[in-house]
Amino acid sequence: MAHSQDTTAVSLPGTQAFVLHSPQTGDDYLIQVSVPDTPAPEQGYAVLYVLDGNARFPLLHLARDTLTRQGPYGRGSALLIVGIGYPDTERFDVSRRARDYTPLPSGPAEDGSAQGGAERFLAFIEQTLKPAMAERFAVDTSREALMGHSYGGLFVMHVLQAAPQSFERYIAISPSLWWQHGQVLEALASQPDSPSVVAGRHVLIGVGELEQTPPPSEADTPRGQRKRAHAMVDNAGRAARVLQRLRPQWETRFEVYPGTHHGSVMWPAARQAIVFLAPWDMSGRDTNDRS
Repeated sequence: MAHSQDTTAVSLPGTQAFVLHSPQTGDDYLIQVSVPDTPAPEQGYAVLYVLDGNARFPLLHLARDTLTRQGPYGRGSALLIVGIGYPDTERFDVSRRARDYTPLPSGPAEDGSAQGGAERFLAFIEQTLKPAMAERFAVDTSREALMGHSYGGLFVMHVLQAAPQSFERYIAISPSLWWQHGQVLEALASQPDSPSVVAGRHVLIGVGELEQTPPPSEADTPRGQRKRAHAMVDNAGRAARVLQRLRPQWETRFEVYPGTHHGSVMWPAARQAIVFLAPWDMSGRDTNDRS
């Protein structure tokens, strides 16, 4: 059998990408967009902004189309997905995400990396990225969500604490709340219980069941000790309880995904994220039907 020697890269249908410069951080970002094949509702598309876009954007793109499409030829959800990533990066830019996703540390960075750029990064999203999306697409600015994992989840929790008006829905998966001895978690817990706080926020905090307890083979290794010290499950649960107590007017959900660790947790989390955003689906389908 003859085989062609010519190969081409696989692409994701219904997507586009461009590089956007940020005056706020001074850097370029790779922006990937998943455009629904469903027409925009009268008020515009709801938008999900996904951090670590190089690695996470394809998963959310496929999750939306797999979980919401009515049959092989039916239309799916009218949800615009925007991945925020880095040029010339295959999956993760470790140094840039450590800087962009962390607020100003209260002390020296524990690993010696450059950190503390969260305010500039949020300013980029608000002042440059969101206007750029509004220029290109019909979007509904009242229906915007932010999703992040690990350090990205830490950034989500920081924005929720410091600038909750920025998004209507927040999805923090395995947030690194151990960072700087719990700085973001303590800031969250020390918020005043004020009736004047922005209303109508919806929060999903998720974590893998196996993220805190190491397997027996790792029990006495540095990796196992780090797992216990980071207390991912305990910290995520505490954050949810804090929000439920201090922000009872918000909807806060907490999920522990069975049998998943820090890497595999994004599989069930992506599915739940799409369901979590289902109330925004304006395409006329029964959003409770996910079969």
